[in-house]
Amino acid sequence: MLTDIFKKNMLINTQRLLLRPLFQSDAQDIYEIFSDKQVMKYYDLLPFESLERAKQQVEFFTQGFEQKTMLRWGIEYKDNSKLIGTCGFFAFNEDVKKAELGYELNSSYHGKGLMTEALGAILGHIFTQTDINRVEAYVEPLNIASQKTLEKLGFTKEGTLRQSERCRGELIDICVYGCLRSDGKY
Repeated sequence: MLTDIFKKNMLINTQRLLLRPLFQSDAQDIYEIFSDKQVMKYYDLLPFESLERAKQQVEFFTQGFEQKTMLRWGIEYKDNSKLIGTCGFFAFNEDVKKAELGYELNSSYHGKGLMTEALGAILGHIFTQTDINRVEAYVEPLNIASQKTLEKLGFTKEGTLRQSERCRGELIDICVYGCLRSDGKY
């Protein structure tokens, strides 16, 4: 059952990363990530302008876990123990056994395969520890790096939803990607 995952140990080790719960002590690193215009270019939030806003985001992620509506890991880089991003699942639908994937990474760590490593670990976790059958990801058409990451992870581009979201004050298109348990990658 899906809710059982919230009772399990959240620590996941990969070769270069420790995926772990988020804490208020991570607020400075969250601010560094979420205030970066490059990171936020394709995000549905505007860049943060204060540390207080970063503290609120950490609280949002941790409350989602406590309320069993969101499972979000902090991505800690083992080489320097720095929090360099977050990733996880939300928009759970128990009826059709699906969840949505979300993630962001400090721009200083882009292009190193770290997000692919982190997402591969949590996809393996959700497909082996729950009865989730489908994970979806929604990506702006110009966010080529994110699309390539999803494709490396075995996601299939299923189409484009035209003007389906309001982001940064305008209606935007969104590409839909899906990964099924039966795809057999995890």
